[in-house]
Amino acid sequence: MKSCYDALDIATWFIYKTNSEKKEHQADNDDFEIYEGLTHLKLEKLLYYAQGISLSKNNKILFNDAIEAWEHGPVIRKVFTTFSKKGRNEITIEDAPKSAEIIRKIENDFETREVLNMTYDNFAIYTAWQLRNMTHEPGSPWYQTYEPNKNKTISIELIKNYFDNKIME
Repeated sequence: MKSCYDALDIATWFIYKTNSEKKEHQADNDDFEIYEGLTHLKLEKLLYYAQGISLSKNNKILFNDAIEAWEHGPVIRKVFTTFSKKGRNEITIEDAPKSAEIIRKIENDFETREVLNMTYDNFAIYTAWQLRNMTHEPGSPWYQTYEPNKNKTISIELIKNYFDNKIME
């Protein structure tokens, strides 16, 4: 199963989406419903949920990068390397890999756009720590894979089965 996307492409979409939602709510003088901005930890969890939703809904991987079981949940190493310098601070549009082209490509891909909007609408409402705790539930792919100090890859099959039976049902 190959995807035409890279995890950083999908991360860029989430950064742009969060930024546009924020601007829309500010323009409406509305309280922004997302409890916090998009932090590095939250971005990693949204990517994990997006991959799982894509596997369950479309039977396709969303991005090619492996998801590893780290201490604080599922992590994509390349995304960690790119954004970990932000620490607990919000990732802003200025931090995103510059790519209007990839945003256009994703927006024109109905299946992908639908998965990402579904992920955003259902999971961006949680804080990074709430999402972290959700990925740690007994029986979750992270829970079944994690070994301290090992950063083992969570299998695609494990993610798909979990999302088919627990998240998307």
